[in-house]
Amino acid sequence: MQKEWKAELIEEGGLLEQGTVADYGDRRAEARAAAHDTVWSPLTHMAILRATGADAKAFLHGQFSNDIQSLGAASQLDAYCTAQGRMITVFRVVRRADEFFLLLPAALAASVQKRLGLYVLRAQVTIAAVPDWALIGLSGPDAARSLATAGLPAPTLPEATTAGDITVMAIPGRAPRYLLMGPESALRLLPSRLRETTRVGTRAWAWLDIQAGLPTIGAETTEAFVPQMANLDLLGGIHFRKGCYPGQEIVARTHYLGRLKQRMYLASLPPDTPLPPPGATLAAPNLPGQPAGTVVDAQIGPDGAVDLLAVIQISSHDAGIVLWGDVPLAFRDLPYPLAASC
Repeated sequence: MQKEWKAELIEEGGLLEQGTVADYGDRRAEARAAAHDTVWSPLTHMAILRATGADAKAFLHGQFSNDIQSLGAASQLDAYCTAQGRMITVFRVVRRADEFFLLLPAALAASVQKRLGLYVLRAQVTIAAVPDWALIGLSGPDAARSLATAGLPAPTLPEATTAGDITVMAIPGRAPRYLLMGPESALRLLPSRLRETTRVGTRAWAWLDIQAGLPTIGAETTEAFVPQMANLDLLGGIHFRKGCYPGQEIVARTHYLGRLKQRMYLASLPPDTPLPPPGATLAAPNLPGQPAGTVVDAQIGPDGAVDLLAVIQISSHDAGIVLWGDVPLAFRDLPYPLAASC
């Protein structure tokens, strides 16, 4: 995102936090709007990398956890892993013609771009940041109608459709959700055409990701988890029959031979509980003196409670007591089946 649009958002009441427009002054109200109404958010915490060239598809296929070779008019989750199978980050890939776009946390974009560049060697592929493009999130019961009023398509999961300069991607959520990607000059004109929507900051959008059970792997949790710990296998983010990629042997061994010991769970903490940061350690009575889990992300919900995703020892979850400090987590159901895969 360019400085000019971010400056406009700040002038309109946006509060900056670690370089992103986190909210507009009332997180709980924005979470309520995200839970019940149709909202849009300029995703200032995200960045876009573009891969081009004759070998782009084959190169990316050999680097990521999912099947890039078969990616058509859709977007997909992917993990970029170390050789030890630990996720550097989780991101979304979408294709436009022969170009591939990686939508990932801005805090990790430069390091991911640099790391990918080390493996290009003689391949005909260029990976570059796209600073003059941006992302908007749209969510809610009337999201499809809002897109229609703006003259944009409303694809169904997991489709992605391009109209003019803007690509619209359907993404998981408890209500219809979309990502809109394109030149910032085009996206800045959209809010006035997205009728009957409420603007929210990136924290409210992150709360929607938590409700959808979608992990955000940022600087605090990079290289902390193998993909299955964060439920990437349940979210369609791993292709187990593709060829090799960094960490593939560990990921495949976990799938075919080992019983997974940790999973990502959705949970809540009571209102007014201090917000646990990503990477915070959780404890449990069944593992005295040992960490029982790690917070992936936590945000304030519409009722003031803290909603979070955390990777937790399955034994601790099943024992029923997991603690942030001395406060017990209240576990909730994810929007996809979990027990059968543990």
